[in-house]
Amino acid sequence: MSRHVDVIVVGAGPAGLSASSTLAEMGLDVVTLDEQPQLGGQIYRNIEKASPKSLHLFGEDYSSGLMIAERFRKSGADYENSTSVWQLDSDGTICCSSRAHSRQMRANHVIVATGAMERPVPIPGWTLPGVMGAGAVNNLTKESGLKPSGNVVLAGSGPLLLLEATLLIKKNVEIAAILDTTPLIPRVSAVPPAPKALMRTDFLLKGASMLKSIKDAGIPHHRGVKDICAIGTNCLESVQARCGKETITIPADLLMLHFGVIPNSHIFRQAGCRMAWKADQRYWHPACDQWGRTNFERIFAAGDGAMVSGGVSARYRGELTALEVSRCLGIISGHERDALAKPLKKALRHDGWPRPFVDAIYAPRPEQFSFDDATILCRCENVTVKDVRRAVREGARDLNEIKIMTRSGMGSCQGRMCGPALAEIAAAEISLSPDRLGLLNVRPPLRPVPLEEIAEMELETAKESSNWLLDNKK
Repeated sequence: MSRHVDVIVVGAGPAGLSASSTLAEMGLDVVTLDEQPQLGGQIYRNIEKASPKSLHLFGEDYSSGLMIAERFRKSGADYENSTSVWQLDSDGTICCSSRAHSRQMRANHVIVATGAMERPVPIPGWTLPGVMGAGAVNNLTKESGLKPSGNVVLAGSGPLLLLEATLLIKKNVEIAAILDTTPLIPRVSAVPPAPKALMRTDFLLKGASMLKSIKDAGIPHHRGVKDICAIGTNCLESVQARCGKETITIPADLLMLHFGVIPNSHIFRQAGCRMAWKADQRYWHPACDQWGRTNFERIFAAGDGAMVSGGVSARYRGELTALEVSRCLGIISGHERDALAKPLKKALRHDGWPRPFVDAIYAPRPEQFSFDDATILCRCENVTVKDVRRAVREGARDLNEIKIMTRSGMGSCQGRMCGPALAEIAAAEISLSPDRLGLLNVRPPLRPVPLEEIAEMELETAKESSNWLLDNKK
């Protein structure tokens, strides 16, 4: 059965929960949809069921989610977990699947708060059992209390890589090495934003503490690493990398990869929202204003799904978006919105002081996408880097042309795991910026849905339309 509400919020992370709470507290009919079985998103995953041990392990950054979750529960917003949104239309209609049943819902406004995802960077051997994203390991720890066993190697770049290392140290995991691809000499672009970052002493102390933990644990921390490769026959056996002029090989049972995060923007692209290219971070994000308004009046973007800025900022941005939506619905005036937004904007600016510095230090470099021809790029369709380069040499100049020629991006993930690297590889082949090659088309369903579900939903919708016509003839 289709249902009409004031606002649908897609995602139950910090941005989605804050937006939902704000709107529901104003008396609006709000439904929050989330794929996960428990609310919290990635950063606050399983927060309501976390043990005291887990709360202590992940620290204040994680435990602060308890307050956000409690506010959401008290707000009166409807919450539907284990629900995948597989289509979004510009008129505020969504199609979603939950417990083997698909249905339509409509809203005056839709706030999309789908968060961020780890940037997928293919390396030779990344399809071997024993190679995982660092974020996936983090999720398993939060959900099930699991921890890695055997020799663990962490590879990639970014503060989250160091954070994951410190968490593993606390859990007494054997870390064989950290292979850090961050350049030894910081970029010149990191100099101008450094003074503002220095004003956040708490941020600096947190970073220093992570580095100290790694050093005190005696973990080899190789910097400026290149050419990381996972080696093994049926599963991971070792990790190879180039450190300066030396090539090192480390026996490993688990390789955890992390190369930063990018917006999880597939739903915006499917809906036809205008996208913008963030050149310094080399990712696409929905083009929106300070309130999260996209080019469609009914669709808003909030949190890291709009632009990566971290969990704390996502919370503030979710509330700001909610204020604008409530103004659009006539609940508050523009003056009231601005007054309520003032402290949120101040907090947002304060939290964002270190962001330009961090972005400059850990900015992705084009050379990190220089892959060996034999490397599998598209895991779903088993497409190699060589296949993509051949397509470009044969004249393909658009990602969708390459998709047709190679089937890269045609699998069930719809290019989530290969799309960013596909653009980098193709662009490098013809010396262009990746944004010049466009974006892979994204079509519904966004997630695999059985045809039976879609057929049943269409039948229900047709019956409702038929009943509406009969009612109006009486």
